[in-house]
Amino acid sequence: MTQTDEHVRDHVYKLIFEDLNLCCGFPEDSYDLVRDLLGAFRNKTGIDTLLPTDGARYLILGLLDNANLIEHGSTIDGAWLTREGEWYWQALTRFDYDDIQGDTETAEGVGLPHDGKACMDSCFKPFWGLH
Repeated sequence: MTQTDEHVRDHVYKLIFEDLNLCCGFPEDSYDLVRDLLGAFRNKTGIDTLLPTDGARYLILGLLDNANLIEHGSTIDGAWLTREGEWYWQALTRFDYDDIQGDTETAEGVGLPHDGKACMDSCFKPFWGLH
């Protein structure tokens, strides 16, 4: 299955506005933080810099875990990216927040994937040759 820009943007839209419920305030800053955190997990460095306090770290990591972006063993501090987390890192580095939030030409028609139905494993196949 070829993953079109529309397919990817729809999934990112769902992640941001439904799975993480980032609708108010400065969601573009939250978008950037999620992208940067997924990158930090991917590179196994920098999480403490992005989330310098215990409260913020455990709250945000819990959100990422609930959204199936990370998984962990006995402690969430030792978490790693899930397959979906890797896919979303690739997607979030491909698009800016403006590309999915509806105020630009590129975001026109962005909405929930699959008419709001659940995703299948095939939604999160690697794409763009990134590893």
